[in-house]
Amino acid sequence: MRLRAATILSGLLLGGQAMQAARAADWSPSLSATLTSDERRRGLSWSDGRPAASARLSLQPADGLSVSVAGTTLRHSARHDGAAAGIDSAIVYRKDFGAIRADAQISHHAFPGHGGGNYVELGGGAGTTIGPVQLDLFGLYAPKQDAIGGDNLYLAASAAVAIVGTPVTVVAQVGRSSGTSHDPVRSARLRPHGRYTDAALRVDYVIGPFTVGVDLTDTWHGHRIATGPIAADAGRRVSARIGVTL
Repeated sequence: MRLRAATILSGLLLGGQAMQAARAADWSPSLSATLTSDERRRGLSWSDGRPAASARLSLQPADGLSVSVAGTTLRHSARHDGAAAGIDSAIVYRKDFGAIRADAQISHHAFPGHGGGNYVELGGGAGTTIGPVQLDLFGLYAPKQDAIGGDNLYLAASAAVAIVGTPVTVVAQVGRSSGTSHDPVRSARLRPHGRYTDAALRVDYVIGPFTVGVDLTDTWHGHRIATGPIAADAGRRVSARIGVTL
């Protein structure tokens, strides 16, 4: 199912863009790097609550189509079987429909030296801008895979506000993780409490190519008992980061 779904979505993303590639391609790379006090995703730490570094390379081979690869230090994270690093690769297609923008994507999460932990996600979303506020709804679905002990669905909504006259942007997001499990220990990688809600409040301050940010994240799991040894890195946390884009 994983390979079939990935092949179908890749065809949808790539097929309609082939004729535009020659005139719309922009192969100039976009590079970014970030240092953070804690690599947190969906309210969970991916670096065992310790500082982490990441770097991302992005290309736009055709109009609306982008390809990216990112590497992140995971500090031998227990969440990912002791992996020292993670590599996230993604293909994203974006298109505007009047005031509505939409996107579809396929991503692969790899953990060098721990091949049994690799998994694939499919996703998409839509959003619009009203004045200084950017609103988005999106979802990510990981089909049933042994690496995550079942399947995983993440649905989220976010709002970003650029504070007029300042270099500050505030982003609020809330999401819900759910899914089925045939291996509770493996599914705890993405859902340590079976299913849960997460929220984040992020403040970014941009200075030229640099961004300084502070994040407040939290999780709620309805008092369900966590499975496995990696649940302690959830809950309310404050983290800081600094990044640069070239």
